[in-house]
Amino acid sequence: MPKFIGKGTAVEAMQIAEEAFVALDFKYSKQILAALLPMGLTVIFHGAGIELVHRFFRRFGRPVMRGPHRAARTAVIICVVAMLLVTHFGGVVVWAAFYYLNDLIKDMSHAMNYSFNSYTTMGASGIVLPKGWVGFGNFESMTGMLMFGWSTAVLADIIGKLHNTDD
Repeated sequence: MPKFIGKGTAVEAMQIAEEAFVALDFKYSKQILAALLPMGLTVIFHGAGIELVHRFFRRFGRPVMRGPHRAARTAVIICVVAMLLVTHFGGVVVWAAFYYLNDLIKDMSHAMNYSFNSYTTMGASGIVLPKGWVGFGNFESMTGMLMFGWSTAVLADIIGKLHNTDD
């Protein structure tokens, strides 16, 4: 036990952790397992989209990295952003299809609305999943945040490569 944690503090922390674990009552275990399917498909789809972005950049971005091609570099960035948006849209469709095919949301239009709000972490759709699935959208939100982070890293790398040539 570290010096700065007193015996009483560590015991209290363990009790709090135990109470939190017991309070979960494993109600999310079904949701975690179920979320693995749309999460995995989202990651696969996103990875394919990122690969297309890299191929696009190798083909069209690298040739305009040097010289007076500002408009062309801007066009490359616009195309990359559009490709990333389509990739994220694919992730939304994956989750919406899961909701719809598993009768969690009764029509695809509402499933898309719910999924957009969950994936983007807005959470303002007003749609509530059935009992036992209420927290499921949180797994979509966590997946969406990670996919946005991945896209941001790729976009920042590409913009850095295009703008470093201006120095």
